[in-house]
Amino acid sequence: MTTAVRRQRCGHILTGKDDDMDEKISSRKTSVGLERQTTANAWISFAADPAQKARCLARLRDAELGPDNQPSDCAAGGKHRFTEELGIPGTLAVIIDVLCWLRQADGKTSAREQAIALLEAIPVGADLGAVPYRYAHWLLHDLQWGITRYCQAEPLLALSAQMRALHDKELAGLAVDDSAWLALGPGAVGAAGETEEGDSQYLENLLGCVAAPLSRIDAEQMGKLCGGAAYFAGEQAKDSYWTDSEQRQLDSLYDDFRASVEQTLGPRPPAQQIAELKAWLRQEQAMDAAWEKKMRRQQRLLWRRWDAWGEKQASLYAAFNEVAVGFLLAQFKLAPRKTVFAPGPQLH
Repeated sequence: MTTAVRRQRCGHILTGKDDDMDEKISSRKTSVGLERQTTANAWISFAADPAQKARCLARLRDAELGPDNQPSDCAAGGKHRFTEELGIPGTLAVIIDVLCWLRQADGKTSAREQAIALLEAIPVGADLGAVPYRYAHWLLHDLQWGITRYCQAEPLLALSAQMRALHDKELAGLAVDDSAWLALGPGAVGAAGETEEGDSQYLENLLGCVAAPLSRIDAEQMGKLCGGAAYFAGEQAKDSYWTDSEQRQLDSLYDDFRASVEQTLGPRPPAQQIAELKAWLRQEQAMDAAWEKKMRRQQRLLWRRWDAWGEKQASLYAAFNEVAVGFLLAQFKLAPRKTVFAPGPQLH
């Protein structure tokens, strides 16, 4: 798989522009709607049973991860089972999955290794209900990595400050009237007048999507929030490495290649045609590798700059991921605990 394809797919996943990813997040949203708590207004991780945690870890270690086999689904033993099997809010499944694939971007740690480490760090019998709220607050408002730090001009600057004030009150346990949030909803953000193309428009749309109480952020919104924060983290210092004109040049070259693939191989077979799809992908990968080898000879300078930007971007993703995971682990440790199940003596 070429560097162009890898970056293109990574960008789609992080910004929520990938149709398959949208479908996965929508599916996760359905499961969150069916969440079942073991006690009123509280979560109990792994049903306070160390054996249940061991089973989830064993499933994850034995699984083969992939686009249709996310780490959270593997740990739960299937789709739509995360909250029931792990006793953890479904929005945490989105957080774990995004962090795992993002960590893989630097090529040093696999998604499985990251997922196992995160799952191992979750205490047995903990109430993690507040963790997604605090993580969402960090994604939005952290001074170094938060999304709102990119709101550097009015009117989004004022809107982000209002969001921060309301979210801070919420985390402090103070009442916030719904009318305050209605004033900051998608309509208000859209009416603010930020209509530029590219990142500015994306930032406006993202803020409109998550202008809500932290406690009401669902899986779909959490996916967009996680992706948005990671996307902007990976765009820092881009102008020093990679220009818009170079991106357009690479996109044009790759579009021509994709057209030749479809002309040669025909349309990609649907997932139901397993054998045909496998053969098609094998041929596509061979063509892909040959195309990149050819382009690296013909476009040496473009590819050198592309590789340099790729290395820088991977380091940014890794730095963001390290801080994000550290924040998440700290929240796990601070979570209130319940009594952990301890099996009694066996009766004979």
